[in-house]
Amino acid sequence: MKQLLSVSETAKVFGISRNRLYELVHSDPTLPALQIGVYKKINTVLFAEWLNQATREGRKL
Repeated sequence: MKQLLSVSETAKVFGISRNRLYELVHSDPTLPALQIGVYKKINTVLFAEWLNQATREGRKL
């Protein structure tokens, strides 16, 4: 798997709503997203860790 994916690609891979993931990217500074020009890219390795941590903490996303 590529390490940097677009928000849409990440949503598909992780089974998350594209719109919800965009909301999280803009509202949660802890989400591992990177701005490259006009595009948001997500580091999939760090995102998987971020999701696992959110699950352990019982956070509602």
